[in-house]
Amino acid sequence: MSVQSLRSQPQGAASAPAPVVVHGSLAEAEADWRAIEATGILTPYQRYDWIRALLESGLEREGRIAIVVVHDDARPVALLPLIVERRSGFSIARFLGSDISNSDWLAFVPDTDISPEWLGWVLDEVRELVGTLDLVCLFNQPRQWAGRPNPVLAIAADPGPNNLYTATIGPTPVPYIEHRLTHKRRGNIKRGERRLEEMLGKVELRRVTTSDELDRVHAAFLAQRGERFDQMGVGNLFAEASFVRFFKHLATEGFTEEHPALCFHALYAGEDIVATTCGAFAGHHYSQYINSTASGPAAKYSLMSILVARLMDELTTSGIETFDMGIGDFDYKQDWTAPEPLFDTLIPLTPAGHLAALGLKASQGAKRAIKQNPKLWGLAQSIRKTLHNLRRR
Repeated sequence: MSVQSLRSQPQGAASAPAPVVVHGSLAEAEADWRAIEATGILTPYQRYDWIRALLESGLEREGRIAIVVVHDDARPVALLPLIVERRSGFSIARFLGSDISNSDWLAFVPDTDISPEWLGWVLDEVRELVGTLDLVCLFNQPRQWAGRPNPVLAIAADPGPNNLYTATIGPTPVPYIEHRLTHKRRGNIKRGERRLEEMLGKVELRRVTTSDELDRVHAAFLAQRGERFDQMGVGNLFAEASFVRFFKHLATEGFTEEHPALCFHALYAGEDIVATTCGAFAGHHYSQYINSTASGPAAKYSLMSILVARLMDELTTSGIETFDMGIGDFDYKQDWTAPEPLFDTLIPLTPAGHLAALGLKASQGAKRAIKQNPKLWGLAQSIRKTLHNLRRR
């Protein structure tokens, strides 16, 4: 059920929006959401189809859906897709899908003037409509997106634990690999590609567009990713039923779209699948959500570099201009992208919310301190792997 604010704006708040609508289900919000998505600034993780598939697959925890849409007259101009949870006695709102996405972002149409006062007014209205709400959280926010600065960071911008690895890849008159990588690095990749082809057969990147191929590529992805996770000391969460449903349903829906909410690519050498990538689109951006590479003799030929080089060519040809390799600090990403800091914004709405924010800030700060310190992060990974091996026994 949708609820709408009918209160008049306060004196002196000339830029205050009216009205604010809170939708209690995805279906109620669909028309407004798709209208904003058609022209707005948003990451792939605020696309309607991404969130719909996530909810239908059971990937979201229990909570109350509160999809906030702000209107300018009758036109929807901003979107906060929230879920409200009870945690440690506090009522906390966060973005739908934030646990498995690479970025939160307040979606908005470009001509919307969003100030801290504007957002404060919106959240006051949301608190009235939702009822008890102590704290609103946005995690892993980029400083800018699609050339637009992030208006939320004017309220608070606490450094998050992770970096997002991004690059501008187009438009370009030459293959991206030619101007991104050194001559030596390009030569190594091309040499590895030739030797891989000599060993296994023709090397080519294929976008998955049929159910049969999706089944085969997804199975290869799970096997390759599972082996890698085992080496890292973590379980393969992508093998869980909810993630399997999510990937397969959303990828299938995107077979006929040029820039779908999700798609798989596979790097073949002969008939062997030696690497995979799963990515999401929004506007002129592609986000590499997860990838995998084969082990064994093929692994020595820079499989991920071959895949990314070919993927870049396909993406730029289709009009993609920016690219990211997700969060997580891995050396191979810096061949193609540069790390950009991400930020958390915690907005208390009650005295209790201030207490909850203090706890979350401490937790996120500790995570960042560990992840950004090579010695601490190495120790944490060693402990994780030891515990993983003990559980397996």
